[in-house]
Amino acid sequence: MRPCCVDRLTDLPYELLAQILSMLPTKDAAATQLVSKRMKQAFCWISTIDLDDSPESHCVKRPNLVERFALFESFVDNVLHKLSRSQQSLTRFRLRMGLDKTIIYLCSCVFNTRLPCKEARFPEPARLYAWISYPLAHCGLRELDLSCHLKNPAECKLPPEIFARQSLQVLKLDINVEINGETEIPVICLPNLKLLNLRSFVFTEDDFVTRLVSNCPVLEDLAITCWWLKADRLIISSHSLRKFVFIIRKYHHEDKNSDLVLIDTPNLQYFDYFGNLPYKYSITNLNALDEAEIDVDYPLVNETLEDSFRTQLSLARALSNVERLSLHGYFVEILYIAGVLEDQQLPVFRNLRTLKMTALLNTYCYARWDILLLLILHCAPLLEQLFFPQGFFEHGFTCVSDYPEVLEVAALEANGWRKTQTIPSCCQSHLKRILIKRCCGSDREVNMIKFLLGNASILTEFVILCNPA
Repeated sequence: MRPCCVDRLTDLPYELLAQILSMLPTKDAAATQLVSKRMKQAFCWISTIDLDDSPESHCVKRPNLVERFALFESFVDNVLHKLSRSQQSLTRFRLRMGLDKTIIYLCSCVFNTRLPCKEARFPEPARLYAWISYPLAHCGLRELDLSCHLKNPAECKLPPEIFARQSLQVLKLDINVEINGETEIPVICLPNLKLLNLRSFVFTEDDFVTRLVSNCPVLEDLAITCWWLKADRLIISSHSLRKFVFIIRKYHHEDKNSDLVLIDTPNLQYFDYFGNLPYKYSITNLNALDEAEIDVDYPLVNETLEDSFRTQLSLARALSNVERLSLHGYFVEILYIAGVLEDQQLPVFRNLRTLKMTALLNTYCYARWDILLLLILHCAPLLEQLFFPQGFFEHGFTCVSDYPEVLEVAALEANGWRKTQTIPSCCQSHLKRILIKRCCGSDREVNMIKFLLGNASILTEFVILCNPA
């Protein structure tokens, strides 16, 4: 007896078939039209569109991607044209195309530097505008995810309806276009938006981000990676915000500092900040903060290090309630170069359990690194975990005698940590785990390791990874 072959898929109701196809990438869902007429009809009723032509989606080399770029454009045009005839409501629209190298592309497009690849192809502004406008004409759109870049971003503008969709709950935009404020986005109304991710944008107005956040009353997750050409202030005020990632660069104003960073987020739980120091921080109501990652790209321009320290100290005090803290870049370096930490001006991190610190880039501060670490440990009485992802010193900088001008500040290196009079309280009662990567085995590192091993009374795990030669 022959087995009975039954086509159970195409016998399903249209609503269920459309729901199944909506879970697939659109290119795969479109391929099912070849199975039967019923599948072809069901495809017209899908509620999500996922168009992905990034290199990661098909794992091909760039020349092959360039050759099939025109085919992808034709495919998108055909799919959107066919779906538009069904008048089906759309809940999710995702479009990804081109290389996921937004920083390189933005530098190439906005700042007139050389393109990473002469063969790189970009969508035409008019066609891209039509693609972006398509989901905005449908009811029920809850998620919009766009990742695409233009060779000449000034030729393309975003449809203003993007920021006035009441049904939107997730908005992710990775597009290298400029936003000129009220002239282009006169109305912002996103009452149901919970997640907002802006990447590669160039803001030429101070108030756009402020207006945007203030018109998202239930926003919980905010991530901004942008370049500011004229904007000098950041004002974020939201009682609903739980997670905030802010990465800002100002290439055109390296000789000018930002005026103000004001953050009022009483329910914020995660804070990731990367940017140049402004003249003033005004950060309040961070009592609910659990984790923070701070990376200062550059201190105040044309100002003294003491001025940078006072500005940075206000940021450090705002983080005094955090439980997990990561410090990078100039934030760590300025703490000691200013020469005022010995006066106990650093706040006490009374709830800090986990501390992560990266190696410093400035050789002048290498001589102070061991002193700096000791001072920070004194300010974290409940510290349990201490991590050094890049080790103590950068690329084999091991001997301070190579820099005679800093010998006078390297007192702990001369005497060793063994002669330190005061032991941080966290070492005696709370410190349990230490991780040090890229260890070179220098005398300074050995002294610091001996100090930690000898004084961490309840230490349970100490991991050291050697730096390869």
